[in-house]
Amino acid sequence: MMGGVCGTVIGHAQDKGVASFAPGKGSRVDLKPYYFSIPAPRGQILDRKGQPLAQTMVVRKLQVSVPAAHRTSLETYRTWLEQAILRLRSEVPDVHLPEADKLRRHYEKRREIPLTVSDDLAEGINLDSKAHPNVSVRTEYVRHYPQGELAAHLLGYVSAEGPPPSGAVQHGEPLWQKTRGATGLEAAFNKQLTGKDGTLCVMISDAGAVANEQVFTAPQAGRDVVTTLNLETQRIAEVALGKTGRRGAVVIVDAYTGDIRAMVSKPGFDPNAFARSISANDYAALMRDPNGPLFDRAVLGSYPPGSVFKPFVVLAGMRAATVPAFSEFECGPTLMIDGREFDNWSKTDRGLFNARAALIRSCNTYFYQSAMVTRDMPILYMAREFGFGVAPRFPWKTSAGSLPERAPSNHDLANLSIGQGVTEASPLQVAMAMATLPNGKCRPRPRLVMQTQSQTGQTGDVSMPARDALIPVSQEDLETVKHAMFGVVNHIQGTGKAVRLEKVAVFGKTGTAQWVLKGQKANVVWFAGFVDTMPPLAFAVALEGDAGEGSLSGGGTAAPVIAKVLREIESHPSLHGVTYDEAVVLQERDPLWGPVPDLTSLPPPPPRERENSVSGFFSRLFR
Repeated sequence: MMGGVCGTVIGHAQDKGVASFAPGKGSRVDLKPYYFSIPAPRGQILDRKGQPLAQTMVVRKLQVSVPAAHRTSLETYRTWLEQAILRLRSEVPDVHLPEADKLRRHYEKRREIPLTVSDDLAEGINLDSKAHPNVSVRTEYVRHYPQGELAAHLLGYVSAEGPPPSGAVQHGEPLWQKTRGATGLEAAFNKQLTGKDGTLCVMISDAGAVANEQVFTAPQAGRDVVTTLNLETQRIAEVALGKTGRRGAVVIVDAYTGDIRAMVSKPGFDPNAFARSISANDYAALMRDPNGPLFDRAVLGSYPPGSVFKPFVVLAGMRAATVPAFSEFECGPTLMIDGREFDNWSKTDRGLFNARAALIRSCNTYFYQSAMVTRDMPILYMAREFGFGVAPRFPWKTSAGSLPERAPSNHDLANLSIGQGVTEASPLQVAMAMATLPNGKCRPRPRLVMQTQSQTGQTGDVSMPARDALIPVSQEDLETVKHAMFGVVNHIQGTGKAVRLEKVAVFGKTGTAQWVLKGQKANVVWFAGFVDTMPPLAFAVALEGDAGEGSLSGGGTAAPVIAKVLREIESHPSLHGVTYDEAVVLQERDPLWGPVPDLTSLPPPPPRERENSVSGFFSRLFR
């Protein structure tokens, strides 16, 4: 085909006022003008450094124009095409005749239009126009994701905009099927990413030859979307989570600005399959997959947070002045509450634990007792301030998780204190809650897009960092919790030792929770916290277990995932947009708990003192 960025497909000029080629001196009266829109290329989606995550790629396809003399019947039309394809096959092996039904429909309504007979041509294939006078190459724009599955749930994918052109050729129909954003950023910023279509006029002779092409209006590309993602951080998080072979999610955020540096959901999918018009069978296979590859677990997953909820229970007790940091409760293997036995995760711990020790060892029985003193309202208030039960502001719908209005019984209160029962949260919610701790002032709003920009660099749709809530806790209380979370990773008794780094401090909390998966009990395991870089990076990892799989734990299964990511950040901080003051991170070895006093050897106290003892106080509460 001649000229034109999009090659040749043809349409009748029917509307009044449209430019046409009137016969005159030197004009050919056997030419007929056809008008088409040239679909505009979509804008790019970029990471924070300008590296492409989604872009428009130019592809070439072979088209064949059947001479008018061979359009007398479908049989002669097909016979001529088959011979032309045989001649082409030596140079383009994958050239093919369309399916019989598609060929018939094309012949009935669109026989004057060149017929596409190949998929995307490989680089370097150039046909001799003299040897193949009825064959042309059409150029098209196709959405392309150069990183494959990386960040697929965030980027989303495109789908066809309306049905493909069919029936009689319409004035202004697109040269090829247009697309629109269907999910993720492609959908949320579809208006900005979509450019302005151009116009092409093609002159066709009565014999069926293309005599001339003219681009009346060139297509204008859409705006680029600049995200907060760091491609290097996203990549190592994808690899670390992918190697587990488990369903789950990783979220990493800037604790000061709320910028999403990485967000991964596994299993994933390749958005390129959708860009190339995914087949009905392949799409059905994705939908039937029991692992849910199209489901974004990072923002839509709703899981019991388990022990990653405990730092906020500690903050609630300190703010309410019901359980100060130095208050001690016995950390035994079980605790009887209103006739029901509630377990600790560990059978070995037995001693008087304060808040720091209870967080480092994740002692459930400490938190049951703490919650019985603090009660439900201070805990629920603190949880909401840190974003639990509230859907995060995001470019598309996110899960609000679940947080009860009250804990109506002591059993419910015990479950609430360890992030179980009806309490649920998404990995994004947990990551943003953790970001408040190093932030120290507020809960930042998650930010995924920094701005859009034109192809000439003109910025627009600028999104500034914002806060969702000021946190109602004192700096002293924050330091207490942060010290304990440091110990989770860096104390020899900590449950998160797998994440310990030598040069930069990591603060974390392990979590193992029970939930119902397809009607059966299963575990979900967590590791969440932050690393003391500049800026601090907060994170959350959640992994789903299968029914009957009892060997999972936050420290043994989830913690190693983020450990791989943080070690890479420690080794190459500049690649990940952070710095840190290199130092030897202290490993703590102090005793965490004291012995439980032997009350049986003491004389019985008077009634008032008996009521104030640990065992007497709780027996009164649980009556």
